[in-house]
Amino acid sequence: MMLKTAIKAAKEAGKLLMKNMPKVSGTAYGSNLVLKTKQDVDSELLIVKILKSKFPSHDFLGEEIERNQADSQYKWIIDPIDGTNNYLDGRDTFSVSIGLEYKKNIILGVVYLPKRKELFVAEKGKGVSLNGKRIKVGNQKDLSKAQITFSTFAGREKETEYLNKKLLGKIPNIKYFGFKSKDDLPDPVFGRGSMAAEFCYLACGRIDGVIRLKQAPWDVAAGSLIAEEAGAKMYNLKGKKCSVYEGDYVAANPELIKKIMEVIKK
Repeated sequence: MMLKTAIKAAKEAGKLLMKNMPKVSGTAYGSNLVLKTKQDVDSELLIVKILKSKFPSHDFLGEEIERNQADSQYKWIIDPIDGTNNYLDGRDTFSVSIGLEYKKNIILGVVYLPKRKELFVAEKGKGVSLNGKRIKVGNQKDLSKAQITFSTFAGREKETEYLNKKLLGKIPNIKYFGFKSKDDLPDPVFGRGSMAAEFCYLACGRIDGVIRLKQAPWDVAAGSLIAEEAGAKMYNLKGKKCSVYEGDYVAANPELIKKIMEVIKK
């Protein structure tokens, strides 16, 4: 019931986003490169309405407006548009992300990329699928050939400059999504970053690793389970297994993540 309802909520939100895509407009808040749209709010309201209709006693944590504390062991963690920059620019890699936490562990993850019509679904201990077909991470072990995405949350780049130089100097094919100015050219696939999509691309072998710093739990909840159920490992910057509330994340297949962590720790 929980998985079925989460899938319904993600798809219905995806329909809303696609329907309103031609008339979307963004407004800046916080940083001049972090955007919030009416569709962010409308998408979250729709998701919460669908989930609450079945699970009214559950907790909810959403990026835009929802902070419901029902003292439940279940908590839905929602990003109504992960990759709002991509949504505004018409790229494929924006998504609806819905994770379910039970007793402090993520047990369910649903990420829907409506423009690509791709539905990624994971349940703890049961594997992960893309449009109903099982997927797994790639087996790239050579750091010099690995395709890795890297970014820091907009407006917080100063906090991670020491690590930026280290990673950009040691990993040849790393994709760095900078937010230093409006003039920075966005990546053609991931724009200025789309964490849920990046985790999903990692899960099905389209990329080999993800490094994300200073992120919020809704950025990582669903996607991290999808990547882990596909065979990826996820660590914090100390090389320890981490929760979705820590903020700094490194994910890759078991062999490659060891080499990434060697670079980070040096």
